[in-house]
Amino acid sequence: MASKEAKIDEDLYSRQIGAYGLETMGKLVKLRILVSGMRGTGVETAKNLILAGPNTVVIHDDSIVEARDMGSNFYVTDKDVGVTTRAEASYRKLQELNSYVNVRTMAGPLGDAALSDFDVIVLCDVHNRDERVRINTYCRQHNIGFIATDVYGLAGRIFVDYGDNFVVRDKDGEECRTAIVSGITQDEHAEVITYGERRHGFHNGDYVTFTEVEGMTELNGCDPVQIKVTGPYSFSIDKDTRDYHAYIREGTVTQVKMPETMKFISLEESEKNPVPPSEGMLPVPDLARIWAAAVAARSDDVYEAVLAATKAINEERKAHKDELSVDEVDEAVVRRVAYFYQSCISPMAAFAGGVVAQEVVKYTGKFTPLHQSLYWDMFELADDDTMDSKDMANFTDSTRYEDYVTVVGKKNFDKIINSKIFLVGAGALGCEFLKAFSTMGVGCGPKGKVTVTDNDRIEVSNLNRQFLFRKQHVGKQKSITAANAAKDMNPALNVEAIEVRVGPETEDILDDKFWESQSCMVNALDNIAARLYVDSRCVWYEKPLMESGTLGTKANVQVVLPNVTQSYGDSQDPPEDSIPLCTLKHFPYAIEHTIEWARDQFQGLFTETPQEVLTYLKNPSEYIDKVLAEGASSVQKDKLESVKKFLSKELTMQHCVNLAVDEFTDKYDHAIAQLLYNFPLDHKNSDGNLFWSGPKRPPQVIHYDPNDELHVAFVFACANLYATVLGIPVAHDKEEIRELSMKCTIIPFAPRNMKIKVSDDDTSTEEGACMDDEEAVQVNNKILFLVTISNNHHHDCCCQTLAEQMRSIDPELRSNLQKRISPAEFEKDDDTNFHIDFIAASANLRARNYKINEADRNKVKMIAGKIIPAIATTTAMVTGMVSCELLKVLMDEGNEYDIERYKNSFVNLALPTWILSEPLPPMKTVSKEYDPIAMGPVRAKPEGFTPWMKLVINHGPEGTLRELIDWLAKEQNAEVMILSSGNACLYNAFLPAHKKRLDQKMPELYEEITKQKIPPTRNYLVLEVSASDMDDQVDTTLPTIKYIFQ
Repeated sequence: MASKEAKIDEDLYSRQIGAYGLETMGKLVKLRILVSGMRGTGVETAKNLILAGPNTVVIHDDSIVEARDMGSNFYVTDKDVGVTTRAEASYRKLQELNSYVNVRTMAGPLGDAALSDFDVIVLCDVHNRDERVRINTYCRQHNIGFIATDVYGLAGRIFVDYGDNFVVRDKDGEECRTAIVSGITQDEHAEVITYGERRHGFHNGDYVTFTEVEGMTELNGCDPVQIKVTGPYSFSIDKDTRDYHAYIREGTVTQVKMPETMKFISLEESEKNPVPPSEGMLPVPDLARIWAAAVAARSDDVYEAVLAATKAINEERKAHKDELSVDEVDEAVVRRVAYFYQSCISPMAAFAGGVVAQEVVKYTGKFTPLHQSLYWDMFELADDDTMDSKDMANFTDSTRYEDYVTVVGKKNFDKIINSKIFLVGAGALGCEFLKAFSTMGVGCGPKGKVTVTDNDRIEVSNLNRQFLFRKQHVGKQKSITAANAAKDMNPALNVEAIEVRVGPETEDILDDKFWESQSCMVNALDNIAARLYVDSRCVWYEKPLMESGTLGTKANVQVVLPNVTQSYGDSQDPPEDSIPLCTLKHFPYAIEHTIEWARDQFQGLFTETPQEVLTYLKNPSEYIDKVLAEGASSVQKDKLESVKKFLSKELTMQHCVNLAVDEFTDKYDHAIAQLLYNFPLDHKNSDGNLFWSGPKRPPQVIHYDPNDELHVAFVFACANLYATVLGIPVAHDKEEIRELSMKCTIIPFAPRNMKIKVSDDDTSTEEGACMDDEEAVQVNNKILFLVTISNNHHHDCCCQTLAEQMRSIDPELRSNLQKRISPAEFEKDDDTNFHIDFIAASANLRARNYKINEADRNKVKMIAGKIIPAIATTTAMVTGMVSCELLKVLMDEGNEYDIERYKNSFVNLALPTWILSEPLPPMKTVSKEYDPIAMGPVRAKPEGFTPWMKLVINHGPEGTLRELIDWLAKEQNAEVMILSSGNACLYNAFLPAHKKRLDQKMPELYEEITKQKIPPTRNYLVLEVSASDMDDQVDTTLPTIKYIFQ
C-alpha cells in the first residue's frame, strides 16, 4: 500500500466509517487499484470503489463501446458507440464521484511494468484464460491482491487470491462484546459466570481478556484466552486458575479480535482443485474460444458446440476419477450459459460489482475475504418456452436493450419497458434503483412510467453512497435530482419525481387511481413506519412489492406477491433493547449508556429549557402558576431554576462560560458526590451484599481542571451552545475559553438529604431520580421517611420564594430575550455547530466518572445520531438481487406468480454469506378452540383467510348501516357487535344510543362520526368488524370489508 498519509473526511465518510472504522479507513485511503474491463461489472466495481475512497482507481478497457454496453454500463452514451473506448467513456463520470480519489485511465496491454504500481488488480470479464493466469501469477510473486470476475449472461463467478499468508484482523466487523463477571472458579479450565441480567453473547472459540477483577487479580490484563461456551451466562476459559487467588467480586470480560491467517491458491491451481471444493460442479470449457470460432453461428450451433466440449471435458475427468466431474451434464444449465454468454445485464453486473468492490476493501484486513470462489446464477429469468420460441433478438440487433431481449425475449421485454413502477425513496437504494431502471429499460416504453418520491434534501454525507448526487446538488431535492440524473443515463426513461411523504395524510395525492395503475412498488426506505404503510397499500390494492434494506455489510431482500406470499407487515423485527432509566441516570456501565445520557443532556439544556424560557417570557405569571400546579416541589424548583439561568442581562461569553462550568460542576462533581454520600463505597444492601457490585459501577468525582483537555472541550462546546441559544457570537478560540473558565467561581459540594431511586420499579415522584423500598429504609444512619418530609418542606419554601421572584421580569430584558433566544435543534452532520462536540465531551466525562472506556468522536456521532452504517458495496449488490426479482414480477404480470421462481435473501458481505429462500406463503387466520385474548373459542370466516383477502360489499349510495348488518348476518351468519373504520367506532351493539344509527346511510354516518370528508376520488369505506356466530355466539373473525357506496 502507499505510505502517504491521507486526511479522512469524516463528514463525507461518516456512514462508511460506521461500518469500517477509522483504522480500516486509514488503510483504505492508501490503496491503489486497477480495474480492467469496463462492461457492466467493471463500471459497477469502479463506481463502488471510488465512492469508498481509496487513493487511486485506474480503469482499463481498450474495447470500443457497443450499443449493447448501455444496457449495463450506465456511464456510456449513444455518442460513444463505435467511437470511444469503454475506459475513456466511463472515465468522464467516474472521476466526478469522489474528489479525494485519483481516477485515471490506462491503455494498451497489461505488462508487468503496468501491474507493479497497484495493491489490488481486478479483472472484470477478461475471458482470455492465459492472460488471467499470467496476471495472477505475477500478482502472487509480487504480493499484489488479485480478483477475477466473469459474467456469462445469467451465470457468474468471482475468484479471489490474496496470497499464501493473508492476515485478517477482524473477521466479521461486529463490535467486541463485553460482560460483567459475577464469579470465577479455581479450576484447570476455570468457569466464568456472568451477571444474569443479560446473556454474554460470546461464541465458542472467541478470545477474551479481563479487567477490574477483585481477588483473582492474576486475570487482569491477561493475554487473550480462548473460551468454550457452557451456557448463556457462563463459559470456560483455557486457563488453569487453581493456583490463583480466589475470586472476590467485580470484573469485566471483553472479547478480543485475534488476527487470523488465510492461505489462498492460484487461479491455475483452483481450476484443478477449487476452493471451496464444489461437489457436483459442471466443468467449464473455454467459452471465449468456442464463441470466437462461431461468430456468425446461431445460438443453437454455439450451444451444441459448448455442450459437446463440456461433455468431453467431463468424460476425460471421470476417466481420471477427478472430483471436478459430474455423473451427467445438466444440459439446461449448459444451454443457458451458451445462449447468453456474451450478454451482460444490470442485475448481474450490479451484484458482481458490489461483491467484488467489497472484496477489494477486505485487502485492508477488515472482514473475511471470499475463499476463494463464488458461483451464482439468475437462470430463473430465462424459461425454456421463450428460448424454444426463438422470441429473442438476433445477434445482429444493435440497441442498448439487445442483451435483455436476448435473455427474456421480445414479448417479455415489452412488459418490462411498459411497466409502471412506484419507487419510494431516492437515497442510496433509490439512486441505485433508478440507475437499474434506466439500464434495464423499466418504464422506458410508450406506456411505461417510473414515479419516484422523496421529500428529503441532499446532504454532504449522502455523497459517499448516493452516487447520482454531486457537491453542487447539496441542499437540492433528492427525488428531482436523482430522476434527472437517471434520465441523463437513458433519455427514454419516463420518470416523474414528486416530493410526497407516503402516509395517510397524502392519500388525496397518492389516491386509489394512482395505486391501482402501478405494476409494482419498490421500497427504498430507511424507516419502518413508511415501509409498513407502503406494504399495507400493496396488500389493499393487491400489488407486488420489492422490499429491501441494508445495514453496513448486511442486507435483506423480500419479495411480496399478491395472495401468494407473506407481506412485509406479517413479520417484524423485535423491538430494540431500551436502557433502564436508573441505569442512564445513576448506574451506567457501558459507553452506550453515557452517550445516551449525554444526548438527553443536550436536549434538556439547549432545546427543551430554551423552549420553556420562551413560554415563560410570553406570560411569566401564567407560566409560574402552571409550573406550581404540576409535579413535586423538587421538580418545580429544578424547572424554575433552569429557566432562571437564562434570565440574565449579562449576555457575554463570560456568562456562557460561567454557565458551562456550573454545568460541569453540577453533573460530574456534585451529582456524583451526592450519589456517593447516599451510597458510600462500603454501603450494603439489605441482603448483606455490597451495593456497588455487578452492573453498579462505583463512580468517582471529577473536579474541574482547566489543564485537562477533556474538561476544556466540554466547557468550550457547552459555552458556545449557550451562546448560540442566547444569540451571542460564538468563540472559536479554545484558549480564550480556557482563560475565561479560570475566572469562574466554583461552589464547594454540600450534601443534601434526598431520595435516589435505584430501580425503575419505584414509582415515587420525589427527587427525579431512582431506590427500591428496601434500600429506602435507612441511608447513612438517617431515617429516610423523616428526611424526605423535611426535604419536601424545604423544597416547598424555596420553590415558592423563587416563583414569586420570577412572576415579573424587566420589560426591556424580556423583549430582548424573546428576540435572541433560539432553541437548538439537534443536527448530527454539521461539525461546526458544537452539537456532537458537546455530546462527545459530556459522554466521555461521564464515562470517566464511572471508569468506562471512552469513545472517539465518530462513535459518539454514530450512536447519538442513531446513524445506520451504510456502504455503497452492499447497496449495489442488493440492488442487483432486487432487480432480478423485479424483472420476474414484470414478466409474470397478468399471470399467476410461480413462487418457486422467486427468492428472498439475507446477505452478510463481511463473512461473506448468502442465504436464499423461497418466500413464505401468506399468514392464515384459522379457527381456534381457545384464544388467550378472547379467552374462548374463535371462528374464522372464511376458514384460513389471509391478509390479502377482503369482503367486497356494494350497497350503493343509499346503503344503510342496517343493510350492511343484515348482509353480514345472511351471508356470513355473523352478528355484528362492533363496526369500526380506522380508530373510529361507527357502531357498538352494546350501546343503546347507537341504535339510531342503523338507518343512516353509511357515507353520512362515516363523515358524522369521524368529522372527515370522504375524498371525492374514493368510492368506498374500509371497515373492520367484531362479530359472533349467530348460531352459538362464538367470537367470529372476518376479513377487512371494502364497502362500496357508489
